[in-house]
Amino acid sequence: MARVNIKILIQAAILTIIMFVIIYTLNMIMENERERIINERMDEIISDFEEIETTSYLMEYMGEKSKNNTCDVMKEELEYLEGKLWKLDMKIRNYREATKDFMNDAFYIREKKRLNRREIIHLTMLEKMRELCNFSHIIILYFYGECDKNRLCDEQGFVLSYINRMIDPEISIFSFDTDLKLPSVNALLELYNVTKLPCVVVEGDTYCGLHNKDEMIEIICKHGSVSICKTETIEND
Repeated sequence: MARVNIKILIQAAILTIIMFVIIYTLNMIMENERERIINERMDEIISDFEEIETTSYLMEYMGEKSKNNTCDVMKEELEYLEGKLWKLDMKIRNYREATKDFMNDAFYIREKKRLNRREIIHLTMLEKMRELCNFSHIIILYFYGECDKNRLCDEQGFVLSYINRMIDPEISIFSFDTDLKLPSVNALLELYNVTKLPCVVVEGDTYCGLHNKDEMIEIICKHGSVSICKTETIEND
């Protein structure tokens, strides 16, 4: 009887080891695939940025003569790029959720830094286009950090994602991870006096703390007339 029990235990141990190896291998394959997709998207975005920069320089070179045409091109390209940046940010967030120790994951940290730097370049280009082309997008900056401890950052992110889906063509949302300690992001934190996370800056005005959907819509409507403001007014009436 004792021999049978030992045999069963050995078989169970072997099966456990096999299952562990299979699960570990599958996780590695899935992680490599996630990294490959994110890298491909980042390369596409870098290429798009180069095209937008080229259009911007062309606008300066050709002057007022081609201003209308180049403004239309830049507007279309920036809106397209913004959508890709937002989707890439969501993919990196999903990677974070799938990676247990994401704060020490080299790939996550590297790609997040690259994304944040590109967002700042996008932000400066958008500000330049608003000045040159009379472009009226509302600009929203979203600062978050310590998401492994502070779940409010995810909650605020969900609210902004919901609003972005509703009025994407009318607003531009840039999200910055303060945990990365990027000098450029730190400069924005100081410029807008961000003292608490999460924090949202709408058209230069700072609103720190968690804001639900209705509060966020009210804040946005203070800074511009977008379609969601009209909808909210009708519903309230």
